[in-house]
Amino acid sequence: MKFKLGQKVRYKRITKHIKAGEKYLKLDDFVEGIDEEKMLERRESIELMNERTGHIMGRRRFVFKTYLGVEVDNGDGISPGSEWVDIKKQEYGYAYQVAYDMGHTNYVLEEDLN
Repeated sequence: MKFKLGQKVRYKRITKHIKAGEKYLKLDDFVEGIDEEKMLERRESIELMNERTGHIMGRRRFVFKTYLGVEVDNGDGISPGSEWVDIKKQEYGYAYQVAYDMGHTNYVLEEDLN
């Protein structure tokens, strides 16, 4: 952890959660079938209009990317041959939680803090 708790920092870019939409979870989106993987971004970077000053509250681990693919039941389950969309792998990263006002916080990547 490069920054210490309570340390005063400045930043202009934050990261926010992106909700996974229903459109990514349909079998119809997977054209090539079982071997195809789709990457789903889970966090977005937002540029603020003005630079903010805040204090470090801690560091959190987030899912930044999720890779989805089609799974097939080979006869072990209830309905053999059925297909569904499942998570193949996820990429994790860390962001600092920064308090910039009483009751307001942002999540900021380490490279965006000064």
